[in-house]
Amino acid sequence: MANRYRIVAGLDIGTQKVALVVGERRLTGLEILGVGTAPSRGVKDGRICDVEATTKSISVAITEAELMAGCQINEAWVSVSGDHVRGTNSHGVVAIDNGEVSERAARRVRGAAQAVPLPPDHRVLHVLPRDYVVDTQDGIRDPVGMSGVRLEVNLHLISISESVLGNLRKCCHKAGLSVSGVVASSLASGQAVLEEEEKELGGVLVDLGAGTLDVAIYNEGALVHSAVLTCAGDRVTRDLSRCLETTMRDAEAIKKQDGCALASLVDRNVCVEVAGVGGRQPRIVSRKLVADIAQARMEEIFELILGVIIRSGYGEMITSGVVLTGGATMMSGVADVAAGIIDLPVRVGEPVSISGLTDEIGDPSWATAVGLAHGLGESDFAEELATDFGGRLLPDWVRKRIKEFF
Repeated sequence: MANRYRIVAGLDIGTQKVALVVGERRLTGLEILGVGTAPSRGVKDGRICDVEATTKSISVAITEAELMAGCQINEAWVSVSGDHVRGTNSHGVVAIDNGEVSERAARRVRGAAQAVPLPPDHRVLHVLPRDYVVDTQDGIRDPVGMSGVRLEVNLHLISISESVLGNLRKCCHKAGLSVSGVVASSLASGQAVLEEEEKELGGVLVDLGAGTLDVAIYNEGALVHSAVLTCAGDRVTRDLSRCLETTMRDAEAIKKQDGCALASLVDRNVCVEVAGVGGRQPRIVSRKLVADIAQARMEEIFELILGVIIRSGYGEMITSGVVLTGGATMMSGVADVAAGIIDLPVRVGEPVSISGLTDEIGDPSWATAVGLAHGLGESDFAEELATDFGGRLLPDWVRKRIKEFF
């Protein structure tokens, strides 16, 4: 029975590709057993706009992963992103019964902090404690067992659109996949590429995909701010398509093969062949021109990210720097452009603490799927299960039993 719960799957339904990772959780990390990919159809800016097309993409990824892993995949943790994903900080306070903080009191104060207005058609997806306060003592991570009369909590809440969630679940179910749980992409990616020290010292995760850009700011080990933008990697592809007068498909190929986000790194004497449209002959352009186009858009994207950091109010607390991940960060020069604009140390993050088929997923584009398979940590994982049945909290003995499996 326990072994059943150690085999996990993570499904990342992106704008450009659907990625599925099957792995086994071990004490030393995640062993990758199989992976599957398919071109993403029917997804725009993180939202599903064609259920049938998205279902087919998921089915293709499942079939490929099952063949590689040698097992049937019936359920998976699924990521969600898009401009409907909202991060909010909130505060709650309750009285402590009998002078000692119990598990029930900790849950009550988290429930009180969740009483915040949400956009229409939204529901809370993640309840992430930043810290607790017992009387006048703050910075507490686990208050259970402490003495006092007043308990407070500072939370970071992530909410999502109910309709988007419904479409996501519908596509998975039509593909024959049960949804174990839904996780914000920024949390999953952070689980895959961030070191604990980076979260403690204050760090920024930037997951730059094709259609969405997720920003997560950590301080003292907790998520303190999150945001999602829809100005992402496909904007570079569109710019190349228009400026070079070629199709989106050919522009994407040029970006992957010859693209560079920093024009100063490119030899202006190197040329690139650009396919014509409508039967027109191919043209030869300088690779420097391609880099100039890409750099202009990437600079705009990182200016937006800098704005998110400044508005969060945590800019001065970021000491470990910025970690970039996601498929759009694989273009050369991206980290240099980011460092020049954000003025913080920058590195490109790849999935860590993995073994097995690492060659298949050893680049930033797999961060979200790998993070889903890793899990969000024992306590968060159990909390997700414990509140997923109509929002009702399960009894303590059930919650304890759930934790025994992870």
